[in-house]
Amino acid sequence: MTTTLLPRPALRFAVHEDGSWEVISPWFPIVLFAPEILARADGRRLIVQGEDIELRCTNGGARYRLTSMRLDGARLCRLMRSW
Repeated sequence: MTTTLLPRPALRFAVHEDGSWEVISPWFPIVLFAPEILARADGRRLIVQGEDIELRCTNGGARYRLTSMRLDGARLCRLMRSW
């Protein structure tokens, strides 16, 4: 039996001088959000509403559904839609 470890997908963003975000990675179907990221939701680029998190970028956006919490406090999130 062979075990293959896949790298965890990371959402990547460019931050412009005016503070806007540009997504430079695909919107992955499942990602982890650290509690520190969720605590920094500014209501403009990163919005947490109940169990949903929305990311708004200059070139699109996505809505993820927060699901289970890991022991380290990170939240597993599933992509609901992207645009």
